[in-house]
Amino acid sequence: MARQALAHAGLADGAFARVASGIFVGANKHCVSGDLRDASRYMDDQGRVDLDQFLDNHTLSGGAFVRRVDQQTRHLAEWLGVRDHISTHSDACAAGTMAIGSAYRAIARGEIDLALCGAVELMAHELSYYSFDGLGALCQRVDFSPQEQSRPFMPDRCGFVLSEGAALLVLESREHAERRQACSLGRVLGYANLCEAEKITSSSRDGSKYAACMTAALADAELTSAAVDHVNVHGTSTQANDRCEALGLAQVFGETLEQMTFTANKSAVGHSLAGSGAIEAVLSLMSIQLGVALPTLNFQPEKSEFPALKFLCEPLQQPINVVLSNSFGFGGVNSSLVLGRA
Repeated sequence: MARQALAHAGLADGAFARVASGIFVGANKHCVSGDLRDASRYMDDQGRVDLDQFLDNHTLSGGAFVRRVDQQTRHLAEWLGVRDHISTHSDACAAGTMAIGSAYRAIARGEIDLALCGAVELMAHELSYYSFDGLGALCQRVDFSPQEQSRPFMPDRCGFVLSEGAALLVLESREHAERRQACSLGRVLGYANLCEAEKITSSSRDGSKYAACMTAALADAELTSAAVDHVNVHGTSTQANDRCEALGLAQVFGETLEQMTFTANKSAVGHSLAGSGAIEAVLSLMSIQLGVALPTLNFQPEKSEFPALKFLCEPLQQPINVVLSNSFGFGGVNSSLVLGRA
């Protein structure tokens, strides 16, 4: 995927070694599926892992301290010849957005001119599913087909559908892009991340912390809420998250809410946790570039719990200049990106 990103940006492998550059990757522990496989050998019938037995077996547990999620970042840095900045974000569902935001900040501070940023999530193990299922976060409705289970912002939403995915972007300073006459897809206009530390598995019920994060991102972009044409919501399809996000959106946008369009990409591609923010940033940039607001699958306007939020059942051609993209992770890790035309 990194090779594809460089090729699409018109960059050779050695481009990162010739300028101040960085690698910013979001990845959670789930990517190290070998650790999960080893731990599952000590799982009882109730799905609980006997940590004492696991840790006492040094042949197995030793690998858990050798395999690290930052290995992929280091491998990319070595391949590209990056010497200036590398960082790995394991910030739950916000990791991808935070990786892009961190790259944006490093460029804005003048530390680097070029960055490869994005995220990956691999969930190829049953222990990951058991964990989220135990929290009640996954859709368990057998009367829905697999395609119908992810239904953000609908009254009968019942949890998310886990998925795998990755996306990488090349981010560069305006001067660097103009110098090489790059064909840019868009711009990062603003970014914010705020921690609310309400509870490891839930957010403030009134949506105020989500609203504060979105407001901070718009302030960083030096834009008012009226400048936003489209919002790519976090939209996990859980009862609590969607309600909190709807309340937060109402606080930020007020009466302008009904003039905007919204999309919940997870209805189509599932929830890839760390990878989701990066994937949704790419889809947001495509919406800007193509002038298309993407639909939200399984959404029925006549049954909507939040009628002020204009989710679409079909793609809609419309001018889109500014998109707000949200990612709100477990542990109160909230982040928002403001993306705009190149």
